[in-house]
Amino acid sequence: MTDSDGALKHLAFFEELGKMDEANANWRAVSAGLVTIRFVDNWIASGAGVCRADAWAVSAVRESIAEIGDALPVKRILKGVVDVVVSATSLNLHVLVPRLLAYAQALQYDDKWSLAADVCQTIVSHADPIVDSDLVVTAYLQLGFCLRSVGELDSAAAAYAHASEVALAAGDMIGVLRGRLGDARIAVARGNMPYAESIVDETIGRAEAHGLADVKSRALHDRAWIAGIRGHYDRAIKFSYEALEVAVTQQDRDRILGNIATGFRYLGLSDIARDAYLVLAATAQEQYVRWMAELNLMELAATQSVELQFDMYRRTLESADFSPPLRATYLLHVGRGYHALGKSESGIPYLERAIELAASHGLNHLLFEAEAALGDAKRNKRYVKPDADWQSAASVRHVIDAISDMRQTSGV
Repeated sequence: MTDSDGALKHLAFFEELGKMDEANANWRAVSAGLVTIRFVDNWIASGAGVCRADAWAVSAVRESIAEIGDALPVKRILKGVVDVVVSATSLNLHVLVPRLLAYAQALQYDDKWSLAADVCQTIVSHADPIVDSDLVVTAYLQLGFCLRSVGELDSAAAAYAHASEVALAAGDMIGVLRGRLGDARIAVARGNMPYAESIVDETIGRAEAHGLADVKSRALHDRAWIAGIRGHYDRAIKFSYEALEVAVTQQDRDRILGNIATGFRYLGLSDIARDAYLVLAATAQEQYVRWMAELNLMELAATQSVELQFDMYRRTLESADFSPPLRATYLLHVGRGYHALGKSESGIPYLERAIELAASHGLNHLLFEAEAALGDAKRNKRYVKPDADWQSAASVRHVIDAISDMRQTSGV
């Protein structure tokens, strides 16, 4: 099946399958996902009656889903998609779209950003932006997030703009403001921190004015993230904890805790940061968040001169199926880790690859960090472990106590 311009539809699925061994359980899950999405395409193109009339197609898609291991949540999700299509008496996308969104979310949890983007693109290509505006806005926001995660910044920016446009037409202030937060994230990825900061500050004010606690939490989280990038680590921790207190979902809480951990790390309080990263590595819902926690634990091990632990994380994560931004982050952290261990020469190839990858995907913030790290490594500049900033830490003592409680509760 191809688009009108001749391009293969759902290319991301075909590319993913091409990278995998057919004996892998995940291959069956991706294959069933592709079969299901093409089944949905046929339903949309041909009408509701075609699925009931074509018993062979229904049987084939159900058999493909049945081959997925019972432990994988996508099995239930894809079965629900097919059930809706088969039982529909009319072309009712309103009932189908939430299940497709759930499938896209499950793919995101497994760090399958390109696949999730493909599913979201299917939704926005066919759902009615007037009748199902809330679902279309959500799909565009997810699409923007996925595209940004694989470094496709122009396409991500367009998705966020569409989300805001649909939300504005529907009088959906939450959608409008979340689209603006997407714009801020694009600005950060492109290295324009002042512009990103102004967008987020504006969004916090508008969220407060409209009593939108969830949007305020998201905006405070982004504000903290930007403060951390700009070196204001105590402010990053404060903003993050404010966001944590009003966060609605576990996914949001995981990401906020990652911000808090990074803030403490840059304050020189490595033990507190490590506690938070250990909690995330063990309990976070998303694979992306767990991987980021492990990447930070890897570099922390190097800065604390625990070379065996650093090397364990380096070898374990080397074969991970990272998206380009995560792969660039891995290369950057390995390069800086070797530098911290006094082995700058070993880290230089990693940093050079990080620069090449970040430049090719327009990941300017990672590019700047990698270039600075490479300069330090080539000069063999002595790594100086940051002193613990106990004065700043005193203002966030309540956050330190909260992290200690989290680690005890999680049992890690």
